[in-house]
Amino acid sequence: MPIEVTIRHQNAAPGLKAYAEARAEKLVEQFPRVESVHVIIDVQRHLYEAEFIVQQKGMTAVGAKEHADSASAVIDTAAARAEKQLRKTISKRVSAHIRKTEKK
Repeated sequence: MPIEVTIRHQNAAPGLKAYAEARAEKLVEQFPRVESVHVIIDVQRHLYEAEFIVQQKGMTAVGAKEHADSASAVIDTAAARAEKQLRKTISKRVSAHIRKTEKK
């Protein structure tokens, strides 16, 4: 499972990239259909922005973007939003109407 972490407009703190990778790894463990996770962390003055882009098998990417003053808080909230969206897609997939073909 490729996990990519991109940090824009700032040199990465040593623990920030590792923390984002660990948080993305939890998503991969919880959802076996996940193929790749891309975490983008952007810094604008004092405001952090994190975006999780999660690609699943047979489905389009799920993106969750969040803003906060703390880097770890923004990673946690963006990961939680992505997890919520992944759970929503699973519930939709389970409850979707499946048409059965009739034999003639």
